[in-house]
Amino acid sequence: MASSRDDHSLRKMMKKVSLKRKNLSSDTRRPKRQKVLKEEHKLDELDWKVVERPSAAGIDEAGGILMLEEVDNVEVYYEETPKGKVARFRQVIEPKQNAPARAENEGHSNNHLEIREEQADSSLDQDASDEEVHDVPELPEWSGMELAPVILQRLHDQGFTSPTAIQKQTLPLSLAGRDVIGISQTGSGKTLAFALPILHHILSASPTKVTKGHRRTLKALIITPTRELALQVSEHINACAPLRTEKQIKLHAPPRVSLATIVGGMSSQKQTRMLERGADIIVATPGRFWELVSDNDELAKQVAGVRFLVLDEADRMIENGHFAELDKIIRLTSRPESMESSPEPANTDDDEERSSRNIMQTFVFSATMNKDLQRNLKRFKSSKPKTTNGTTIDDLLSRLDFRDSDPTVVDLSPKDRLVSTFQESKVECLTTDKDAYLYYFLLRYPGRSLVFMSSIDGIRRLTPILELLQLKIWPLHSQMEQKQRLKNLERFKNATKCVLLATDVAARGLDVPFVDHVIHFQVPRSADVYVHRNGRTARAERPGFGLLLCAPDERKLLRALFKNLNRKDDEVMDLPVERDLLDKLKNRVEVARKIDKIQHGATKENHDKKWLRDAAEALEIELSDEELGNGKANNEKDRQVKALKRQLSDLLSQPLMARGISAKFITSGSRPIVDDLLRGENHDTLLGLKVVAAQDDVATKGKNTKGKRIANPGKPRKMPMAK
Repeated sequence: MASSRDDHSLRKMMKKVSLKRKNLSSDTRRPKRQKVLKEEHKLDELDWKVVERPSAAGIDEAGGILMLEEVDNVEVYYEETPKGKVARFRQVIEPKQNAPARAENEGHSNNHLEIREEQADSSLDQDASDEEVHDVPELPEWSGMELAPVILQRLHDQGFTSPTAIQKQTLPLSLAGRDVIGISQTGSGKTLAFALPILHHILSASPTKVTKGHRRTLKALIITPTRELALQVSEHINACAPLRTEKQIKLHAPPRVSLATIVGGMSSQKQTRMLERGADIIVATPGRFWELVSDNDELAKQVAGVRFLVLDEADRMIENGHFAELDKIIRLTSRPESMESSPEPANTDDDEERSSRNIMQTFVFSATMNKDLQRNLKRFKSSKPKTTNGTTIDDLLSRLDFRDSDPTVVDLSPKDRLVSTFQESKVECLTTDKDAYLYYFLLRYPGRSLVFMSSIDGIRRLTPILELLQLKIWPLHSQMEQKQRLKNLERFKNATKCVLLATDVAARGLDVPFVDHVIHFQVPRSADVYVHRNGRTARAERPGFGLLLCAPDERKLLRALFKNLNRKDDEVMDLPVERDLLDKLKNRVEVARKIDKIQHGATKENHDKKWLRDAAEALEIELSDEELGNGKANNEKDRQVKALKRQLSDLLSQPLMARGISAKFITSGSRPIVDDLLRGENHDTLLGLKVVAAQDDVATKGKNTKGKRIANPGKPRKMPMAK
């Protein structure tokens, strides 16, 4: 009986214990659901995080996007306002009653973050030591520069086995702490001439530990005149900077050298966040950079104590629209008069700031630094040279606060302002015939051609005409969106037989590989612009060709242009042109013009009608059919366009044969082409002409006609009268 009671009490006790365990497990497995708190935030106040990407800056496969960011735990909803729906954002946060647990979790995450930072720092140190252990590539031409081993490795990887002339002259001076003014022809390696000393200084110092609340200190500020040049400079610097190892990428370790590109046309909010995180090097255009630095006291303080100040293509930045912001940035880097007068700073708390502002190096680089080349030739009168109040290069250099008492000037520009591998030619023709001569040149000498025009309206007029003539063409000017500009520039770089119609936005510093031809659709207004335009070709000792299209009213401007270059206009040879082929091409161009004229008029008329309908709708007015336009007239225009397009299609399908070629028998005629066809030397489009480079064709025709004056193809020829 006792044993049975004991068994009963034991089972009862076990039941209670199991019940307690069940309740305990249920409490631990299913916590009580608690309310989620949400806070209202503006778009810029959200917790944005940078997305890791293989390419940090430059023109890449993402269409020119410099940085991608993402954010988690955000709800988007739309609120009705008098102006319509407006997007609002809610940030999801944890409830207050879980504050102790959250604090514990945050402590755990902070510890984890510290561990990861220590691992990243240790990996950086380990990788740095590994770089020192690895054999430095043998680059005897660079041995005297004493650059960091990782820079030599990156130069070797890109095939830069020897420095260029401007690099040989300026790098020893820059590495020795001197201020340098470098003048060298386009495509001579000026970007690396100022970038390598900056990278060497950063890599020679101990790595900066980037932690929360501590950002990188700005060491170099590089100012360029155009957005495209800024992106290109960033791309070249990143190519010479050390790459992150797989271990560093896995640990999300920051790069050894951080670079930020600040240009217009991009999101200013993203660029502000980039600056808040800090960067070792900033490459910027003057307008956007001053816009951001004027509202950021911390950044302004860093700019005042920057270690390197670089002005790339300095002569362009003194032109209208650039110098106002540039002057403010320069004054920000200048020392106060008290610091200039006392080279030995007093023992105060800001000794460090004084010393940093006293050791700043200044680099000024450009292809031209002659203020005479920048004169507007249309306003220049040779009888009485007037002194202008405009800013010149001398004024710019006088405004710079060089820490070096005697900055070194390295001038390697050729005397005649021409690269030895560059060949130039000209065509004198009527203004109305320029389209046909351009079309002839693009067909006769296919390749990558850069056509410069003096106005955006000219680009908008010529682009549809050349597209109707089935040429691969892209425009580039300042009124285009930045993303589209980068996209067209990238397309031009990747294609082989194509045309880029551009204003002088593309005349400075852009390193487009293998540009075969530069064509001046109008005579440039200054010799400085002419030199820089031609500098887009014949880069890095490659051959290049330049063509000037000169109308009768531009001949005076052409003479002044070459006089300013200390040359004579008759030194430039005329372009050889096949007159019979040119006449056939004029018919194509004329039909394309008619099509474009009708289509442009229809587009403008539709735009006006849309504006009228929107205005009538806003005023609640009904419009009659007569006020909206006649539908019959539109149908008639459509029929005209279709008929002209059929005519143009027929003209484009007809073969283009030079004079003397037999259409029936290739072995007959005054110009047999059998041998050329067998050797593969015949032109694909213009039958009867050989495949030849423009510079070789002009040089050959020039030798054959030496001592003779070539009849200009653009001038009307007098026909002999019958006796």
